[in-house]
Amino acid sequence: MDRKTILTEYIKEEIMRNNKAMLSEEQDLLSSGILDSLAILQLVSFIGETFGIEMPDQDVVYENFNSIKALDSYLQQY
Repeated sequence: MDRKTILTEYIKEEIMRNNKAMLSEEQDLLSSGILDSLAILQLVSFIGETFGIEMPDQDVVYENFNSIKALDSYLQQY
């Protein structure tokens, strides 16, 4: 599985609690209410455990979490 698919499945199963939900890679996760501050912390922890990437606090910003595509683009630098 590629990273976008892994992130999408995690968000659908663990954050949305609905693995059958529709979620596109460009959907705004913050404005739509899918991600809140607690969900972002869960996602940062998941990224560290799954991909071995520790995100510095200064990188936990809207631009990096507004969509799965944006998050994947950010993670590509590691």
